[in-house]
Amino acid sequence: MNRRETIVALLAVGAGGAPLASFAQQPKRRWRVGTVGGGDEIAAKRLHDSFLAGMAEHGYQLGQNLTLEVRYAGGAPTRYLALAEELIALKPDALLGSNAGVAIAMKNRTATIPIVMCTVSDAVGTGLAQSLARPGGNVTGLSLQLHELGAKHIEVMAELLPQARTVALLTDATQPWSLSEAYERLAMAAAAPKKITVNVYRVGRPDELRRTFRFLELDKADALLLNPSPRFNAMRNEIIQGASTVRVPSIGWEEVLAQSGGLASYGPSFLQAYRRVAYFVDRIFKGAKPADLPIEQPTKFELVINLKTAKALGVKIPQSTLLRADRVIE
Repeated sequence: MNRRETIVALLAVGAGGAPLASFAQQPKRRWRVGTVGGGDEIAAKRLHDSFLAGMAEHGYQLGQNLTLEVRYAGGAPTRYLALAEELIALKPDALLGSNAGVAIAMKNRTATIPIVMCTVSDAVGTGLAQSLARPGGNVTGLSLQLHELGAKHIEVMAELLPQARTVALLTDATQPWSLSEAYERLAMAAAAPKKITVNVYRVGRPDELRRTFRFLELDKADALLLNPSPRFNAMRNEIIQGASTVRVPSIGWEEVLAQSGGLASYGPSFLQAYRRVAYFVDRIFKGAKPADLPIEQPTKFELVINLKTAKALGVKIPQSTLLRADRVIE
């Protein structure tokens, strides 16, 4: 064997044999995302499915290179902190703040793990971000500005129920006052020129809900508006049943409320929001810092009408309204 052949043979041994493993395909990194659902598993599943569909568009597949850790608060904000700590202990690569309360609990427990907001109502007003353009810290994502829907819900209600003169506004007494107050203020401002009276009912404990509907019936409310709250989302079946019992049409902010038997919903698409959240998570996985990712606001709002509920309550929906609705449930 000449010198050249000897060198080639030695290289073959060095590059082959035992060291061949270095050329074998390395296992893909499995990214871990943790989230706390403010409501129940049934309502959250469709949102998480939308998030996973968005992640798939960026090349992440559940069980292959992605793990999603989910905990459910079941409509109990007092559980947010403990569940956030449970997820943080798993050392995820990113956390999803499903609502303001969850995101705040996460932010209070970690300043290093990136937090991506999903359906937070007001990122700046709740102190989660310094500004929309420059969030600062470890939080970014979507700010859906749900507290600004008060005026629009009055408009939708007046269009669907032109004879309504007394409106009941159900408010979650456990959520940040700034969000509740903003919605109430805008709703009342929009109702005044229309000669509509708005009565506010604050619900703290779950057992207060039944009593609230008795008052609502005594006050002869013509319609019920739901101040956006993840807790109300978790209690949606009880709320819709109570409204149905006293025969009061209800209007909320998310499609699932209309699907559950409310008369209508108007607001940003939560499904689209969760799908868009995947963009932020992908950017973070690729090295971007949350502080450098501007917070986005919704650009499209959807009107969903439950025609079955309308018929049951004897409400005749104008044809023009049905035509412009994004979805009609029959």
